[in-house]
Amino acid sequence: MGTTDVIFDESFAFPSHLRRGRGGAEPARVAVIGAGAGGMAAAYELQRHGLDVTIYERTARPGGRVRTQRFWDGTHGELGAMRIPGNHHCTLHYINEFDLATRPFVNANPDAYYLLRGRRARRHAVREVLPAYRLEPGEQDDPLRLLEELLREAWHGLGDHRRKALLAGDVADPELDRLAATSLWQFTRERLSPDAWDLIGNASGLLHYEHASLLEVLVDYFGLFNVDQLELVDGTDALIRAFATVLRPGSLRLATRITEIRITADGVRLRGDRHGAEITDTADYVVCAIPAPGLDQIDITPALPAKQRQAVRGISYASSAKTLVHVRERTWEHGDGIFGGGSFTDLPIQQVWYPSDNAANPANAADARQEGGETRWVAADPERSHSAAVLTAAYLWENNARRFAALPESDRTRIVLGSLEQLHPGITATVDDVVHWTWDEQVGIGGGAFAYLAPGQHTRYHAELGAPHPYSNPRVFFAGEHLSVAHAWIQGALQSGITAVEQILDQVSVSRAA
Repeated sequence: MGTTDVIFDESFAFPSHLRRGRGGAEPARVAVIGAGAGGMAAAYELQRHGLDVTIYERTARPGGRVRTQRFWDGTHGELGAMRIPGNHHCTLHYINEFDLATRPFVNANPDAYYLLRGRRARRHAVREVLPAYRLEPGEQDDPLRLLEELLREAWHGLGDHRRKALLAGDVADPELDRLAATSLWQFTRERLSPDAWDLIGNASGLLHYEHASLLEVLVDYFGLFNVDQLELVDGTDALIRAFATVLRPGSLRLATRITEIRITADGVRLRGDRHGAEITDTADYVVCAIPAPGLDQIDITPALPAKQRQAVRGISYASSAKTLVHVRERTWEHGDGIFGGGSFTDLPIQQVWYPSDNAANPANAADARQEGGETRWVAADPERSHSAAVLTAAYLWENNARRFAALPESDRTRIVLGSLEQLHPGITATVDDVVHWTWDEQVGIGGGAFAYLAPGQHTRYHAELGAPHPYSNPRVFFAGEHLSVAHAWIQGALQSGITAVEQILDQVSVSRAA
């Protein structure tokens, strides 16, 4: 295990002191606003520690950006979070606690395709697409290997102490500030030819994040790609359903919007609405576990400090969209030998992800195959390749996702199926259902799919975003993946919820001792 792996393991660990709940004293009342992963974890832990918790969720379902789409035949696909890195220990803690079934998620498959500049080639045969690009001699290589070398240069240059500080949320170091203020595009343009970046960017998908902070990309890349992945057998929303099952009955109030938080001498007053009718409530403490754009819609009195309000309104969110198609048979398996993983293109669909439910690790298979050190996945059950499945036919980011969201549904379907047919000729004849989803359009989520910081935003906003309010006697606490360094991940949401729990428990202890 490398030093980087250890740093992520330590930073993403579940706090051992929270493993034992405590109760017995008169419980404080806590209102949790938002029933995404962070809010549900905060509510669960607070209840375990003896507090009286009510969760308010604006939409009709818990889960936030965890959303599993189920089809009539029992198959499912993920419109939101779809994979869990093996070093995301807070997520794994709850998976183990709730005894949820898992299986490997195939994050890289050399048998999947690149379709770039009109050339289709297996990922393990990427050199077949290189002639379409004007590359310098040192760039005539696997684009993902070049990307790894490029990013590792910046990441390892930080040293262990800076990487640890970054993952702890401390970005005050001048060298961290320098990388935070640099965009991915600025970093790559000094080191690559334009065609090399076009190749690498499309082969990895990072072309669509070229205007993001380099620091953001480094944490995302090294926290994701260097570890094994897993998925939940019953869908990612199995985690949310498990939380909902163990919460006190009646404590989760759906379709309830909170519009006002007023801090009083003895606690907090809440005002909102449910199905058009006004509601009010009181609590000792509040956890705002909603995205920053949603928080900005709540009237908080006294108001947040000016710098915190600026951070809430200024933080950047990434756009993301997906299209799921239900197919009658898995032609990519029995026709192309692809079991899990993703194909990357420069077409409007950007990425195609194949289900991992029929992928077997070749180390345990009779016809094990290896190529260049990468796992060549095989069929767990060859007969299953002729059964129905859900394919992620398009996975789009940033400008690509926003352009897609602007199209009418009929055009989205036409574009997705047309692009998919180029990648897998004949596949559209097996499609019998299409579901489009764009996170920018979802009421109650607000502002995009997940936080993804632009240059300069780490040092300008990160420390301010999650500061409890008011400073002198905190009553309002904050959670959400945007407060973590692990943006876009369930881990970040859970970790921020756990932090809010620790802050409230500390405050309760102070209040009881006074």
